[in-house]
Amino acid sequence: MPLFEDLPRDIQLAAMENAARTTLANRYGITPGAFTLQQYEDNCVYRIETDTGPHTVRMSVRDGRPPHHQASELAWLDSLARAHTVTAPRPLTTTDGTFITETIVEGLGPSTVAIFEWVPGHAEPPFREPGIAEGMGTVTAQLHHHAQTTALPDNFARPTWDAADILDRGYALTHPDHPLLGANGAAVLRAVAERIHARGPIPERDRGLIHGDLHRENMLLTPNGSIAVIDFDDCGLGAYTLDIATVLSSIHRLCRNDSEAYADFAHRFLTAYEKIRPLPESMDRFEDFLLLRDAFIVNFVTSSTNTEVATWGPRRVAGLIAQMQAHLAGDTYPGTLTS
Repeated sequence: MPLFEDLPRDIQLAAMENAARTTLANRYGITPGAFTLQQYEDNCVYRIETDTGPHTVRMSVRDGRPPHHQASELAWLDSLARAHTVTAPRPLTTTDGTFITETIVEGLGPSTVAIFEWVPGHAEPPFREPGIAEGMGTVTAQLHHHAQTTALPDNFARPTWDAADILDRGYALTHPDHPLLGANGAAVLRAVAERIHARGPIPERDRGLIHGDLHRENMLLTPNGSIAVIDFDDCGLGAYTLDIATVLSSIHRLCRNDSEAYADFAHRFLTAYEKIRPLPESMDRFEDFLLLRDAFIVNFVTSSTNTEVATWGPRRVAGLIAQMQAHLAGDTYPGTLTS
């Protein structure tokens, strides 16, 4: 019998949808209508139509976050929803009050299921338009303020995103012979790790619960003009500056040939952030966090077996390794703030 990842994509998705329909009826009391695929990487994410409006269903496809980690993620999202400060997907509970449940997908086996209220809006807010940089800076600061001022339950469990976790214990350096790393990729990542470690730890007050993957595609421009945040699957404990670097790195990719546009966006983003809370002290090491963000992407691509990631991943990894190598040789890292 073929492995699930070797089945045709349409067969995989049909199996995921069938399992989701059964689980929604049996565990949530929801009879869904149309399913619309939103993402299919290490999770399978659908928009579903229901009698009470659209919702998002997320199903695990491969080994990922264990159920208790996912339950902690959804507990944070529930806390954000109750605070009415940051617009984010509010999780629904099963009929017996749990955030996470399990289903069996034909050919795959066990898969976890979570369901969220649908957040209306357009992904990748048009960063050049007035107010967008300010909105993105404000919501990033509000997210960090909530994380810093909200007590976490004793059983809260999420990954950590420090330099040792992303580099030394990351997938790429624990699989240094991965073909996507090429002849010198692992050596480049080790040299980056040594350089960052040599600068010492960041202040503990700069660390807390962060989104972990706060790039522009995980922000929405809502109908009322505010910015919402989605996809908390990588939230964990780390430096607030890593979230800031992730936002700005994703904008820099859009205007790497327009330094003035990037500098203007960064200034307006950071100014808005500071109106909510002070910038982290570790912003003086911003270049390190740009490197960590790109190492995070290298880990994601090299660990993925998804065919969609395979279409863009090899080129992306090669480009990131090349710019890390150029940085080690003396170049300023792309996205570094100059003032």
